[in-house]
Amino acid sequence: MERDPASHRPSRLEPIERFFTGWAFAALTIATLGLFAVLTTAILLLPASNDALGGFADQFRVWCFGYDPATKSMRWGLVGATYSELLLFMGIVFVLWRAPLRLRAQGGARAFAPAFVVAASVVVAMAGGFALLADGRVPVDPSVFPGRAIRTSLPSPSLDLVDQEGAAVTLEGLRGRVVLVTAVYASCGLACPRIMGQAKRAVATLTDAERANLTVLGVTLDPEHDDRKQLKRMADAQQVTAPLYHLLTGSAADVNRALDSFDITRRKDPATGVIDHANVFILIDRSGRVAFHFTLNDVQERWLGEAMKMLLAERLVTATRE
Repeated sequence: MERDPASHRPSRLEPIERFFTGWAFAALTIATLGLFAVLTTAILLLPASNDALGGFADQFRVWCFGYDPATKSMRWGLVGATYSELLLFMGIVFVLWRAPLRLRAQGGARAFAPAFVVAASVVVAMAGGFALLADGRVPVDPSVFPGRAIRTSLPSPSLDLVDQEGAAVTLEGLRGRVVLVTAVYASCGLACPRIMGQAKRAVATLTDAERANLTVLGVTLDPEHDDRKQLKRMADAQQVTAPLYHLLTGSAADVNRALDSFDITRRKDPATGVIDHANVFILIDRSGRVAFHFTLNDVQERWLGEAMKMLLAERLVTATRE
């Protein structure tokens, strides 16, 4: 039986299919991810400075990795997660495309040169975009909240502590509300009053209806000394009250577990009792997902207020649609 010659005509999609099933797609993906990791490392290691590039690198670290300029601390959990995801994806691509990659590798390292050149061009273009942002040709206005561009959607750790009134507080029990988590301690004389001040000023930008759906949690950094009575005195001094504000304590093990789960760094001086700690504000959305990380400064204070408004409005939109 004679076959129809048209059935042997090459499909227009065959080149695309060969690209995605052959070595080229895998090599390009692995090279691009690897070079992006190198670019990210360069930005992480770039020293802070007053010039545009140094300022951009500083903001990049704040947005993406929870960098706190005041304490020079970094949320290394986020850094590790970023590199882990890059390595994991590279590994998956290699495993799935190992046969065409090994076949291509028989031609030596030069066989992968085309893919490397294209990947380098992509990463250089990204670096150029960063440079444009840094040198001011594309202005970056710190007063403008980046919104969803910096939002995350990470699982929230568990938390089960007691507030200044003796009431048990869990994140599970606050599901459906927007929750702001920070860390303070009663005998702190400098950073903690500033943390509470920034939180209160950001909360003050909300309407009464918005505040009715917000909860602020301040986890003690000094559980060995901050019992409920100490935190009650702190709450009175700061003029914050439940149910909007909860200053939390518990056993040292429970408190430190909560602080560690939120990756809040701290170090206590055994001689003075002073605790050097990260100044962080962590926003959790109504679904119990970690949405934003902020630190202590004027720009981040404005962003904190805008982020709270955004998360509080999400529920209103959802409720309307339902």
